[in-house]
Amino acid sequence: MLLFDAVILGLSTLVAFAVRFEPSSLVYYYNELSEGIWVMLGMQLLALLVSGLYRSVLRYAGAELLMMLLRSILLGAGFFALLDLMIESEIIQKYWKIEEYNIPRSIIVMGASFSFLGLLSLRLAIRWIVRLHLVEPKQAQKFQRVAIYGAGSAGLQLFESLRQEGNYNISAFVDDNTKLQGGLLRGKSIISFSDLQNLHLNNPLDSVLLALPRVNHETRKKLLQRVRMLKVGVRVLPTADQMMRGTADVSQLQEVDIADLLGRDEIAPDERLIIQDIKGQNILVTGAGGSIGMELCSEILRNSPNTLVLIELNELALYKAEQALKRLSSTHIVPCLGSVCDSKLINNLLTEHNIQTVYHAAAYKHVPLIEENPLEGLKNNVLGTLSLVTECLKSKMSSFVLISTDKAVRPTNVMGASKRIAEMIVQDTARRFPERRFGIVRFGNVLDSSGSVVPLFREQINKRLPITVTHPKITRYFMSIGEAVRLVIQAGAMSKNGEVFLLSMGEPVKIRDLAIQMIELSGLIPEKDITMQYTGLRPGEKLYEELLIDPNQSQPTKHPRIFCSEEPLNDAKNLKKEINFLTEAMAQRDLSLSLDSMKRLVPEYNSNNGK
Repeated sequence: MLLFDAVILGLSTLVAFAVRFEPSSLVYYYNELSEGIWVMLGMQLLALLVSGLYRSVLRYAGAELLMMLLRSILLGAGFFALLDLMIESEIIQKYWKIEEYNIPRSIIVMGASFSFLGLLSLRLAIRWIVRLHLVEPKQAQKFQRVAIYGAGSAGLQLFESLRQEGNYNISAFVDDNTKLQGGLLRGKSIISFSDLQNLHLNNPLDSVLLALPRVNHETRKKLLQRVRMLKVGVRVLPTADQMMRGTADVSQLQEVDIADLLGRDEIAPDERLIIQDIKGQNILVTGAGGSIGMELCSEILRNSPNTLVLIELNELALYKAEQALKRLSSTHIVPCLGSVCDSKLINNLLTEHNIQTVYHAAAYKHVPLIEENPLEGLKNNVLGTLSLVTECLKSKMSSFVLISTDKAVRPTNVMGASKRIAEMIVQDTARRFPERRFGIVRFGNVLDSSGSVVPLFREQINKRLPITVTHPKITRYFMSIGEAVRLVIQAGAMSKNGEVFLLSMGEPVKIRDLAIQMIELSGLIPEKDITMQYTGLRPGEKLYEELLIDPNQSQPTKHPRIFCSEEPLNDAKNLKKEINFLTEAMAQRDLSLSLDSMKRLVPEYNSNNGK
């Protein structure tokens, strides 16, 4: 490459001479100025070497090549011009008598200009030959034929990124803006969706890449419904919210966010409520290694707490949580391996770290497992909550939030009943200690949480396994995990006296329809590429979930997606007596007596209600 560059530099200098002088005098001037010409060429080559131009990989070079080349040429020409001026100076001539080069300044300028154009043309030609005639034909079989939906800045950035990768054949840009349709972007046509359908019909696409990061979920849902008709895979750029929170890179393609299929946009949180119990406070989060607990901790760290204490029973989950959270903030984080049932541990943490706000997310939530292990479920969910609340009352804690579930409403399983009893414990405590703030937040399923159907469906689709659904009519409420924790924090800030806050979950989603959409957006055909298997309702499972015990008691709050309800509660004396009985029965590991006590505490429990 250095030899080619030397030839181009020489030819560029000759062209500069041809422009500057008459053809008849070229030989004369060349002989007169030959010494200066060779010095100038030498300095240009030296500048190319020093600038690092030859370390650049031409196949992936971009605008930085242009700047590096320009810098090298200017450096070489500038140094030669400076050297020539120094030789002409009186001081140099007085002591060394060096012969001047006498090369006209116009030759230096024109030579540098022609050299820049020549060197740039050589590199572009080599890049074009290598990429289009040597590399890409060998990879043609591996190319994915795609279209980019969105002809804005995000689409252009995605195009450049994919072109650098060299694994995609980008057929066209698609945009709903009629003013853009019919135009060209980086040599690719900008077409409408109907034209995309025709394009796919004549030359099938492998995927459609959605490059509309600032479009809301409702609009994205409509777009995805249209793209589903093509029966191709769909990948998307992260949303603006994901990029602002640092959870995704601007050019990182990812699978379709299930929140886009729900078409539900989050309402901007009330910042005053978000920071009320967090900013400058010492916070304790139980179950910090779980899906909800981890997201809750992340949100807390974004709002400048003083100290964050993590309690987690699972060693690996705690380790991963601590490592991830330390990358988010420099806030003092205290990881604690242990159970909420350990009252001495809880007391020590509350006292030592002067905890002011507690978010209780620790719970066993997997319905079939708790049906198989009811005593452990009751111990963790009921006695763990009782232990935590009791120790909080001994400390200076001012705010307590219990994270509950819609399965606590008219429960058909032990998990739901145990969470309802946990709610009752918090309600009773709030009633007896009105000077402390206790609140309960109840919501449905969280997208992509551990144990959720979404990761299971995604794994089954990736492995081309049958999708397993318990019942064709089963429905569930869904919410994104980020929105859920922000609503939990805001609801907790509004709590006063043991209220049950209910998060508006939107419309219930039929699980079968969710599975079909996930299959189609992966570019597969339901019942052809991937079949559906109905396994039947599992023990304790409902066809549908409810968020209220008495819908008539629901009251709006200052947040449009948070409602408040005062749930019925036994008198304190009977509640304490029955919980003591439950505690004794569990201590003896008497399953029959424990379940009898549970049913007396939650009379609306009905194990056959979900069938």
